[in-house]
Amino acid sequence: MKPDARVCDVARRYGVKAQQLTTWRRLARAGRLALVTDDAADFVSIELSDPVASGKSEGPVEITIGKVSVRLDADVSAVRIAEIVTAIERGA
Repeated sequence: MKPDARVCDVARRYGVKAQQLTTWRRLARAGRLALVTDDAADFVSIELSDPVASGKSEGPVEITIGKVSVRLDADVSAVRIAEIVTAIERGA
């Protein structure tokens, strides 16, 4: 989202497809994807523990940011998870 950033460079740096990054940017600009801050977005590393081969989670989703941990049902949407992470990051 930074003014001088090129989608292809950012996508290559983080190992994602440029098309996916473009979709995320479009969704964020339309307000359909929550951003953690109002500043330019950064990528963060995630760690999957015991991922299921099908790609679908059988158990709860656990988010830990600092001293805060939140457990959610496996069927919670990605948008809702992003909203919760945003609220935690902003100290709400």
